[in-house]
Amino acid sequence: MRKTLWILLLCLSVSSCRLYDRLFKGDAVARVGKDVLYRSDIEKLNIKGFSPEDSVRMVERYIQSWAKDRLLLDMAESRLSKADRDVTVQLEEYRRQLLVYRYEQQYVEQRLDTVISEQEYRDFYDANPSSFTTHIPLIRGVYIKVSDNSPNLNPIKSLYRSRVQEDLDRLDQLCYSSAERYYFLDEWTGLDAIVEGTGLDVAAMARILEGRSGLERSHLGYTYLIEVDDYVPAGALAPYEYCRDRIRDVILSRRKQELLTSLERNLLNDAIGSEKLKIYKE
Repeated sequence: MRKTLWILLLCLSVSSCRLYDRLFKGDAVARVGKDVLYRSDIEKLNIKGFSPEDSVRMVERYIQSWAKDRLLLDMAESRLSKADRDVTVQLEEYRRQLLVYRYEQQYVEQRLDTVISEQEYRDFYDANPSSFTTHIPLIRGVYIKVSDNSPNLNPIKSLYRSRVQEDLDRLDQLCYSSAERYYFLDEWTGLDAIVEGTGLDVAAMARILEGRSGLERSHLGYTYLIEVDDYVPAGALAPYEYCRDRIRDVILSRRKQELLTSLERNLLNDAIGSEKLKIYKE
């Protein structure tokens, strides 16, 4: 197998298709019993663009995985009893479930109305406040992580609380060139997304931010600057904008279920009406 892998490495590092064809006469790369792994199977890995070393590792893992699957199957077929090898019932059940699933998917895709009006979004949000309680604090504002040694640390500190557009433009330029990471959080963001590296957990940062409008903290060589424009504590109703994607998922999921329920009901009624389905009562 190692010889095969080195041949593959040569093929991957040399652009000549004729060399590739000459090394793999018959197109076979590996064999387990009657099962053969072909060069065309290897080519499906699409490993162009990787280094020869990475490519050969990918090929090696693929060949080993392919071989293990076949060897385990051979072992199972030789060691299991005839009864245990008989999977006819399970295969038929899987086939039935797969076909039904595919048809239901097609049925829904052809009929699902994906247009949701703004009023529907709002009505759903207003009617289900308990479903939109946030489990983590949410903020909108500014988050900056910058090295304590950055020459632009003090200029950034002087600007990050400002909401004057010229200051924000200048802050953006400074952060782009100097900050390790920075976000102007126009959308609601969970506090868990910005605690990493600060030395605080979500609960500790929440306690700080609930008592003031921002945070300046130096930890392990970095300064973290957070300015909060809006804040929602854990346990409160999440803002509508934050919930909108979730509302869409729920509404579409309900519509899908309604379509499937309608399909099943109509199928039963039609089958009973045409006497395709007969239910025998005692």
